[in-house]
Order: sequence, then structure tokens, then C-alpha cells
Amino acid sequence: MTLDSLLTQLPLIAIVTIPALVIGSRLSTQIQFIVKANICLFFILFFSAFGTIVAIIFALIGKRGLINWVTARGYAYIAGGAVGISYRVDGEEHMNTERPAIYICNHQSAGDLFVLGRIFPKNCVVVSKSSLKFVPIMGMFMILGQAVFLDRKNHNGAVSALSKAAQDIKRLKISAFVFPEGTRARLEEADLLPFKKGAFHMAVQAGIPIIPIVVANYSDIYSSRQRIFRGGQIHIKVLPSIETTGIDVDDKDQINDLAKKAREIMLKTLKEITPDTNGAAKRSDL
Repeated sequence: MTLDSLLTQLPLIAIVTIPALVIGSRLSTQIQFIVKANICLFFILFFSAFGTIVAIIFALIGKRGLINWVTARGYAYIAGGAVGISYRVDGEEHMNTERPAIYICNHQSAGDLFVLGRIFPKNCVVVSKSSLKFVPIMGMFMILGQAVFLDRKNHNGAVSALSKAAQDIKRLKISAFVFPEGTRARLEEADLLPFKKGAFHMAVQAGIPIIPIVVANYSDIYSSRQRIFRGGQIHIKVLPSIETTGIDVDDKDQINDLAKKAREIMLKTLKEITPDTNGAAKRSDL
């Protein structure tokens, strides 16, 4: 039995989920939001502590590449189950490759922690804003998990960190997970913010492909602006890889074209898989 299938059947999910959903269903939308948000906060702290222990143990036994994967899957299934989140993943076979890659994903809200947990690949590190390293417990876990921290206010420092990450990716044969929008979009419709170029520079420097991951807009399931946390199914689609061979990292036009191509493909897919106002997928073959 795989870890994924084991986690989906853990009794702990039922123990935590049933009381939470029964209580939540009888309360107002505002109260549901507060209850479920606090459940998630508990699990974020729990899995940060759990991940720190996993990181120490796995580092000692030479399995550092599984630290983030084990912790992420645990959060996706247990915390997700506790607040009524489930997943539909299409195209996951595109991740079944021995080659390192730069995974890029649209960034909607704090709810993306569920997405990250469910789809995060093995032998992969996350690229994140530098302020997260100072968050208690979580910061320690991210440091032990070899996260790449970027200081967006310090352009030279960010460029240096990306260059070092690209070198480490080539040397260690690992992948990296990036949100190219750079911040949470918090959009109520199927759309994307402009892409920052860091992920594309890193992929070209490392000579590895880009694998886009698109998450349907789920603002009807979770929205911090509207104080909604209903739970439901999050639809994730992994797209075929985009090769970066033959692109000159010093050619800004080529990098811009690469980022534009990735964004156009992801935006088209986002609009296809996001449900319309009647709850039916816009995509004709769904």
C-alpha cells in the first residue's frame, strides 16, 4: 500500500472530520470559516513540527529528498480531510519522470497549502519568500527541507539565490516548486497575475524542463476575503512539460517568451477547468 492510499484511510481523518463538519454545518458561514481556519492552523503547526522531526531522521538515513513529500502528503490528506477538502488530479503522469524539473503553479490563496500538499513531488524543494523562514516551527521545517528563500526587496540577493538554486538543482538532481505570480492572487474569477521571471531563469540555467500545474479557481470553496470555507473538491491539472533547451539565459526576449508561453497555456487551462456559475465545467470534454 502506498503512502497516498494509506493516508486517505487513516482513522484520524474521521475522528477529526466528523465533529468538525457536523458542528460547522450547523453554524453560520462566518463561524464555519473561523472554526475551519483554526483547524488548519493547528495542522500547519502540527505538520511543521512533524516535518522538522522527519527532516532530522530522514537526513540521518540519507532520504532528504522525501522530507517535503511525506510532510506535504500528510497535511493534504489529514488536514484536508478534517475540513472537507478532497482532490481531483488530472495529468499526474506528467510528474512521473526521473528528470528534475521546475514545477510552476498558479497561486490563489492560503488554501494552496492543500494543493501543495497533494501534488508536491518527491526530491523537490520549494521556492518561497524570505519572511517565512522566521515563522516559528514552520520556518525551521522549511530550512531543514532546503527551501530556497527569496528576498523580493533585494533584487541582487534574489538573483543570487536563484543562481545558487539552479546550480544545486544540477548538482543534486532535484526539482523546485515555484508560484510564478509571486504572491496570492485572491481573484474571484479564473485569471492569473503577471508572471515573474525567476522560475524561468532558474529552469534555463539548470537546463531542465518546466512542468505547469493549474488549479481551478476555488473561491467558492475557500475565500479569505468573503470569509468562506465550505470545503469541497479542488481540481488540479498537471500539463505536459515545456522544454528549455536552446534558450539563452542572458537573452531577456527568449526568457520573456518562455514565461509568456507558460502563462498563456496555464490561463487557457484555468478557464477550461474552472466551473461556471451553474457549477458545470466550461471544458466540453469534462
